[in-house]
Amino acid sequence: MSPYIDCVKPYGSFTQVGQPINGQLEINNFNMIFNRVNFNGSLIGGIPKTQEVMDYCAKNKIYPQIEIIKAKEINTAWDKVVNKEARYRYVIDATTI
Repeated sequence: MSPYIDCVKPYGSFTQVGQPINGQLEINNFNMIFNRVNFNGSLIGGIPKTQEVMDYCAKNKIYPQIEIIKAKEINTAWDKVVNKEARYRYVIDATTI
C-alpha cells in the first residue's frame, strides 16, 4: 500500500474501496503520518449487489443522465469536469475514435 500512499498529495485522502483478499491490509503508518494522508474505506458491495441495483433501475426505468461526446471533444469535456461545469456524465462514442 505504501507506494500508492506516496502518490497522494499532502493532506489528501486515500480511499480503500472494497476489502482486500483475506481482509488483510498492511499500511506503513510512518508514510501516512509523514505525508499527512487521510485513510478511509468504503464497502460498495460486490457483483451480486451491483447486479441487484442494475435490475432495480431497469425495472423502475431509472436511467443515468449522460452526454454522448465524440472522441475529439475529450479535452473540452475534461476542462468542464475540472471547472465543475459538467452537468452530466460524459460517454465517449467509440465509433468516433
